[in-house]
Amino acid sequence: MSTAYLSITRFPGDPDRLLEKYRKFSDVMSAVGRDHGLIMHAGAKTDSGFLVVNLWPSKDGSEAAARDPRRLGVIEAADISPDQLRREHHDVEHFVLLDTGGAGR
Repeated sequence: MSTAYLSITRFPGDPDRLLEKYRKFSDVMSAVGRDHGLIMHAGAKTDSGFLVVNLWPSKDGSEAAARDPRRLGVIEAADISPDQLRREHHDVEHFVLLDTGGAGR
């Protein structure tokens, strides 16, 4: 039995433009994650675009967040075509959260 659910999404395109969109909508997306039990979130520019990694308590939480009307509105407003995204999902057997004394660096 898994202890969590990992979702990885790669957004292809100009990394700087994608980072700008990410920052613009981060408050809304953080609220969606919080409302659906998100454990951990990370976003990073890559050589070929932008990468988002989320750790959820379950597959159900991830799927509920994906259906959330606020998230769907962000995807539409950011002009992101869902068929461009590359997604991976994995059951997580073990994870550790370390208290680093801060977040959002």
